[in-house]
Amino acid sequence: MKSTKETLPSWHEGKAKQRIIEFVAQVTTPGSEFFVPEAERIATFDNDGTLWVEKPILAQLAFYKRQLFDADVLANVNTFKRMLNWLKNALFDVIDLFKMLLAYLHSGLTTDEYRANVSQWIKQAKHPRFDCLYTELTYLPMLELLDYLSAHGFSNYIVSGGTANFIRPWSERIYKISADRIIGSSVKTRLAKRNGELAVKLEPIPFFFDYRSGKVLGIERALAKRPIAAFGNSLGDVEMLRWARTKTQSLCMLIHHTDEVREYKYQPDPWYYFGKSTLKYAQELKWQVVDMKKDWKHIFYSNK
Repeated sequence: MKSTKETLPSWHEGKAKQRIIEFVAQVTTPGSEFFVPEAERIATFDNDGTLWVEKPILAQLAFYKRQLFDADVLANVNTFKRMLNWLKNALFDVIDLFKMLLAYLHSGLTTDEYRANVSQWIKQAKHPRFDCLYTELTYLPMLELLDYLSAHGFSNYIVSGGTANFIRPWSERIYKISADRIIGSSVKTRLAKRNGELAVKLEPIPFFFDYRSGKVLGIERALAKRPIAAFGNSLGDVEMLRWARTKTQSLCMLIHHTDEVREYKYQPDPWYYFGKSTLKYAQELKWQVVDMKKDWKHIFYSNK
């Protein structure tokens, strides 16, 4: 992080930056008509495409690909042979992430083993285009925003379509968000014995899918509170932003990927979606759209 007293130094002066500063002042100034006690200052963030790079495929999918390709026991099974061949050239979306998770969990991992595998992978895994660690491809402006909100009494949570156990091993080191503040998709678990001791075993059976309406349900289940600030970048975040928007004073921001030179340029909606666009929701509900090309001086933490 840059050693400067400037507020949100990686943000250009403009509507997005000004909206953040005004909102924080309104909800944290005693006597303000919009003052919110610290216990109610909840901010929720999508992860992929909101806090770090999600193209050309999600980091968690890259992790599953590597694990499956390295798993000899799986490669010897015809079902997995066919799947591995398909994965080599497949395009991915959020649904594919869950498919690969279920395949990976056929190996009978415990939660501790799974998180240990993630920790080992994330320390050395490099992005195919930028040739640096995935954890260096977090968005610097968003890291500044996390710090800024935290300094003003906000509790930051990650609400991801990816699995919570994929993010938990490194979230505190990278985002300063503890493992208990990660809400994500999950599979069923059961208590089992491993080497004579109790262990929590992951099973290849879906339990909760943290996408679209699932994000709202996940927040309600974990917090029993409604966020007053929410940040996303895609169709999967629409309901979370809509839910936060119903508060008397709220900050709802959509990160729009518009910079094909420094990062990627793409729309918030998947190619197969034909309903109301996410950008249309943003316009109608008065969310603040963050144009990455225009609003951010720097994009990646690695470029600080």
